[in-house]
Amino acid sequence: MALVRPIRLAAAAALALSLAACESDAPTQEEATSDAQSVAVRQASASAATRFDEVFAALTKGTPGLRPVATATSDTCRAGATNGLFPHDTYRLQCHRSEVRYFGARGDLLDVLREVDAAAKRAGLIPNTGATLEGVEAYYRGDGKTDDGRLLPLPLMNYLVPGFDGPIYIGWSQAGDPRRSEPAVELSWPIVFQEDRPVDVDSLWSGRLRGQKYLITFGTGVTYHEVPWPD
Repeated sequence: MALVRPIRLAAAAALALSLAACESDAPTQEEATSDAQSVAVRQASASAATRFDEVFAALTKGTPGLRPVATATSDTCRAGATNGLFPHDTYRLQCHRSEVRYFGARGDLLDVLREVDAAAKRAGLIPNTGATLEGVEAYYRGDGKTDDGRLLPLPLMNYLVPGFDGPIYIGWSQAGDPRRSEPAVELSWPIVFQEDRPVDVDSLWSGRLRGQKYLITFGTGVTYHEVPWPD
């Protein structure tokens, strides 16, 4: 029993040293905030926004059935976290930008989605297996049900963009569908930068979409800046 106390003291000392070593490379809130607001990182965010514009412009070219009504954006930077002896995040700072474009649909929904699919293929986008126009057409042919009458989830269309990190998600909703309100993201550690421009979808239905049946959404997002953890 005489060896128990020294061993415990040595283990405690080793643990303290390990924790200090693991946490010593963590950015402070001031450091991470300063980096997230630096000119280089803000320029990277602006470049991502420009790339979004290019991709969406190609995707909507030659689609008379779409009528743009609103755009929502979110830009968030967060610091990496350490957890003592446990693995920490792979980054010291990571910034992500996302965007959702809202469109009214003129005419039949499937006809509009066919226009979108054709535009996507003309632009070189690649339909993602399992979320294609053909799957959407099959869903509506079956009235949204399996052969034995079970309800199926509403399908999506999904495209990969060569040279672009984020896939494009295309979804839609109908007037009167239940809508979930997304809570506002609070600027609290480890979030060190937050710039959101949300869209009130209810106000779209009572305003620019009044009298229309469908709302179509295009969404994407990319990590535009990441600082890896030191080796």
